[in-house]
Amino acid sequence: MLSRERFLREYNLQRIFDRSGLEWQRLVEIYLDYSKNAYPVLQDLSGRLVEELTQKRKDIRKDKEAGRLQPGNDIHVIYGRAKEPEHVIEKIIRKVGEEDSQKYRNIDADNYKEILKDLIGIRIIVVKKEGWEEAHDLICALFDQFYDATPKAYVCYGDRKIFDEKRIDVNYTIKGYRSQHYIVQYGTYYAEIQVRTLAEEVYGEFDHRVRYPYFKNNKFLIRYTNMISRGIAELDDMISTCMQLDEELLEKLDHKFKGDKYNDWAKEQGYLKYQVPEEQSEKVAGGNAEEILKYKLL
Repeated sequence: MLSRERFLREYNLQRIFDRSGLEWQRLVEIYLDYSKNAYPVLQDLSGRLVEELTQKRKDIRKDKEAGRLQPGNDIHVIYGRAKEPEHVIEKIIRKVGEEDSQKYRNIDADNYKEILKDLIGIRIIVVKKEGWEEAHDLICALFDQFYDATPKAYVCYGDRKIFDEKRIDVNYTIKGYRSQHYIVQYGTYYAEIQVRTLAEEVYGEFDHRVRYPYFKNNKFLIRYTNMISRGIAELDDMISTCMQLDEELLEKLDHKFKGDKYNDWAKEQGYLKYQVPEEQSEKVAGGNAEEILKYKLL
């Protein structure tokens, strides 16, 4: 059973729940139906959708290689999950109590699967910002239509313009959040597919765990997460710039910076328990944790 007192305290929802006017018993009925009937099915479906996207990407790469076209190589990983039961109830309360969403106001155990479009969540993580195109083409190859005017790209003011606005709607925000969203119908359910860079995924996880949604108005966290968001955008631009350099230019830059020197900590006095032979020291300096422990480095 879903404990009202524990749930509202843990998710910092008491005032928002009171403002929503929702009946707790109706939320309990949704929770019980979702936990028992929908959640196990959605877990299986999310795994299947990840497999289909992964296989479709392999097929596209094979087709491009056969046609002597350069296959995309920007997608880093694809993974998915079903929304946790308690997070379903949390979202409903926030949608009504914070956002005054009329769509959610009459939600119940019979219609919640139609109203909630992100019960299945899929992430496609790309290495650099330009990787959105490979991810976009992959999703479009598997789904020929989207729900409710998706896809959307959420960007921040001042970001470099990389999106083709004929293919994806661009939405500007001051919240620091960056991601592309696609809502698709998968079987009798809906799934939300999000595309992010590795750096944006780090920011999203940090913001969700530290600030959103429990400390949205904390002035310190607003300032801190804004600084991190700006740093993430700069990091993504640096990654894109480096990955767009060709071999000839990299050779020229290598020659330009030949004078750069870096300390090899494995050779510094005081870091070794005992003297390590030169060839072992070089191996350890670039080795993994097992090798470092093997040679007893502190």
